[in-house]
Amino acid sequence: MSVIILTRDEERDVGRCLASTRWAEQVVVVDSGSSDDTVAIAARAGAEVVRQPWLGFSGQRDFAMNLAQLRHDWVYFVDADQWVSPELAAEIADRLRDPGCAGFSQRRRLVFQGTWMRHSGWYSGSWVVQLMDRRRASWDGSVVGERARVSGPVRRLRHDLVDEDSKGLPDWLRKHITYAQLEARHRARQPSLGGRARALASRQAGGPLVRTVLKDVVFPSVPAKPLALFLYMYVLRLGFLDGRAGWRFCCLHAWVEAITNQFREHPPPVSSPAAAREAPRAHATR
Repeated sequence: MSVIILTRDEERDVGRCLASTRWAEQVVVVDSGSSDDTVAIAARAGAEVVRQPWLGFSGQRDFAMNLAQLRHDWVYFVDADQWVSPELAAEIADRLRDPGCAGFSQRRRLVFQGTWMRHSGWYSGSWVVQLMDRRRASWDGSVVGERARVSGPVRRLRHDLVDEDSKGLPDWLRKHITYAQLEARHRARQPSLGGRARALASRQAGGPLVRTVLKDVVFPSVPAKPLALFLYMYVLRLGFLDGRAGWRFCCLHAWVEAITNQFREHPPPVSSPAAAREAPRAHATR
C-alpha cells in the first residue's frame, strides 16, 4: 500500500503523521509550495516528495493518485494533521491481505482544543473513504468537502483515524474563512431542490447517506442557517456533552455559516489569493 500525504506549511504536524505511517511500504508527500520546513521533515523521514502547485482539493488528490511513481494500487490518503494508531495500522494490514472490495471507509476522531468531539453529529457522521483501490476510484470535483467516488463495494474499518490539528485557533479561523468563501461560491451555483435530489440519487461517494441528505438536499433550503446549525449541533446532536470545547466548536461552526451567507450576499474579489488557491492546507475539520 502507498500512503499519500498532501502538504503545505505543515511543519507543526507532518512529523507526527509520518511517524504514524512508517508501517506502509511507500509514503509519498505531495507538497504544493511550503515555505517552512515541511519538505525537509518529510525527506528526513524517508518519504518520497513530489512538488506540485495547488490544483484544488479534488484536483490535487486525483493528481497524487495517478502518480507514475506509486508502486501500489491500494492508496491511503492521510492528511498532515491526522495520525494512524497502531491498532488501525494492524487492522489495515490484515484487511488488505484479501480486501474483496474497492475501498474502505472509516470514522475520523476529531480532537478540537484537546477534546475529542464525540457529539454534535461530527463523529457519528464522519465516515469517509480515504483507503481505496486507485484503479476503481476518483474524486468528485468539489471545490470544498471533496469525497472519493469508488466504483465497487466499500467496507468499513473498526478503528478511527485521529484528526488533531496542533496549529491553534488562529490558523483554524483563517482556514475556515477560506472554506466559507468557497462554500458561498458553490451555493451560488447550486441547482434547485429537484436537481439536488437527482444528484444525490446518482452519487458514488462513500459518505453516510443521512448526513449527505441533510447537508446537500435539506440544509440549503433551511432559513436562519447559523442558528439552525447551532441548535442542530449543540442541542439536537448533544454537542453540550463535550463541555466547553463543544460549546466553542458549535459556536464557531455557526459563525462560519454566518460568514458563508455574508460572502454569498457580498462576494469577495475573485482575485482574492485565498479563494484562488482554494486553501491547500485542507483537512477534516471543515
